[in-house]
Order: sequence, then structure tokens, then C-alpha cells
Amino acid sequence: MRDIATTSLATLPHPLSFCPKEGAIRDGEVGQIALQIRPVSYLTPVREIFDIFMSQEELITLPVVNKEFKPVGALYRFEFLERVVLGRYGYGISLNSRKPAYEVMRQEITVVERNLTLEEAGALVSTQSTLDWQLDLIVTCCGVYHGILPIRILLYYLSEKTLRLARETNPLTGLPGNWAIRSEVERRIKAGMPFEVIYIDLNDFKPYNDHYGFEAGDRVIKALGDILIELASKYPQAWVGHIGGDDFVVILERDKGEIFCQELCLRFERERSAFHSEENLRRNYYESLDRQGNVKTFSLLTLSCAIVPSSSFSSFGELSSRATEIKSYAKKISKEKGISYYFKERREER
Repeated sequence: MRDIATTSLATLPHPLSFCPKEGAIRDGEVGQIALQIRPVSYLTPVREIFDIFMSQEELITLPVVNKEFKPVGALYRFEFLERVVLGRYGYGISLNSRKPAYEVMRQEITVVERNLTLEEAGALVSTQSTLDWQLDLIVTCCGVYHGILPIRILLYYLSEKTLRLARETNPLTGLPGNWAIRSEVERRIKAGMPFEVIYIDLNDFKPYNDHYGFEAGDRVIKALGDILIELASKYPQAWVGHIGGDDFVVILERDKGEIFCQELCLRFERERSAFHSEENLRRNYYESLDRQGNVKTFSLLTLSCAIVPSSSFSSFGELSSRATEIKSYAKKISKEKGISYYFKERREER
């Protein structure tokens, strides 16, 4: 959708740069999908407003601001033309041409802050009357006009977000995938929330799949996902995602990661007997092919958990980089000892 009604932006008290649509879906704030429509002053006469509407055929909503650039009303194209320009007997423009905007504008407007989430805006719209559904939302930044958000655009983005989440939801565990994981991490970073990200994966899962078969492997992944969901339900701010394969992510509030991992490792150790044959449980190992195709003995399934506190990164890319290093160390110790193991990043300087 192209930007309209943006002439003479240099006269505005702050920039109204249009943010990328992809960013809007990722960050999920209404301010990033708002249309940058240049408003009119509450003192602008009807004649000028009429000229603006006539010169811009795509313009439907014209916001009205006061001298502090705060929204005080809106003018809607068809309502304005019918009621103000034509009037009851067709002489509206003659009678109203010198009237200021504040005398003819609609004062009942729905104003939302630009950092409102798409879901919050959608919930707000759902409570509006049928008539208000036809009106655009007025978006502000700290109370100052920022743009407008047509309901149809809001619903489009909500639909796109829902479809994308559905496409990336893992069919085996029902957990959200990579895009949702990134979105949740970035949301918490932006909100300034202290939190911890736990990366969890199974050690030597490929040899396990080769030995027991993919159906057994799927049962293990499903069981691990169920365990994570159950344990996470005890933490108010917990969030669980499935990167793919045997890799999972859990996001918790600060200083809860180690407690969570302790319980997770103990729980998995208790339940892993269901994932192995009686013979392999008796021997405490199983045989399978390594990546070079050689027969090798492997310990019973264990977990590696890497805990990364939000104080050690400032972006999702930085988190991924830190996590790779910590996961590698946790996996090394876990495989050496043959037990489920977790390790927490202690470097907390940004």
C-alpha cells in the first residue's frame, strides 16, 4: 500500500517515516503499520479541506490536530462530502466554506499509542460498535499524532500473523517455531524485561533415530515437548518454542533458568527408560552408527541445556551467537559425563 497525503512533511514537528511491513509483523506494534497521513489543523477552513480531499482520491480519513499536534478529531471523506460540502439542500460548501475544522469534524475518535500490539488493537476494535468499525484508528506517539491505521489493514496484518504462526507451528509438538521465537525475544528486549533464554537439545539424537527408528524418535521429541510445556506452566512469564528437530527454547523471567533446568534434567532422567529397550537399559548404552558410518556405543539419551541471560545480549543475533558457544560447552560436558547437563552464561556485560 503506497503512502498518500504526505506532501510538505518538512513542516511537521517530527518525522513520519514509514516502517517496513515485515518489521511490523515481527515487532507487532500498530505504529509500524500506521499510514503516514499528514493531518490538518483544527483551524483549517472547510474550503482547504475540500481541496485536499479532491486532490487526493485515495484519501479517506483526514486527522485533525491541535496546536500541540495532538489529535482532536477526524474528517471522513464520504461523511464530509455528504454532510458538509453538499449539505441538506446542496449548498453546504457555500454555507460552510469558512468554518474551521473543529466545527465540522467528528470528535469521537479512537486513539491508540503506537506501541500497542496488533492483538491489543484487535481486541479494542472488537469491542467497538458496528459504525465505529468503519472508522480508522488514530495512532499517537506519547500523545502526539503519528499516523492512522485503517481497520482493514489491522485485520490484514492480524490475519497474516496468524497464518504465519500456523505455518511455523511444529506439527509434532504444537509449539511455535523460529519466527515466533525471534518475535518473543525481540518483544522482551524492547520492553526492557529481564529474562533468560534456555536452549535445549538431545545429545546424539541422530544415532538414536538410526537405532530405534524415526517413529521412536518422534515419540521422544513429543514427550520432551510435553515435559517442557508442563514445567513451564509453573512460571508466570514462561514461553516455550520448538526450533525444529530435537532443539527447543524456553524463555523465563530472570534467575529462573537454573531451577527450571534442574527440574527438567531430573524429570527427563526419570522418564528416559521409556525411550530405550530393556536390554539397552540394562547395559546403560546402545550401539549405532556414528556420522562416519562406524559402529559405536552411545550413552542413553541425555539433554544439553544452555542458559543465556538477557543481560548478556542486546539483539537476537547476539543471543544466537552467545547461545552457540554455550550450547557447545554444555553438550561437551553432558556427553563426557553421560548425564543431562545445563550451563549458564556468566558474562553479563553488554
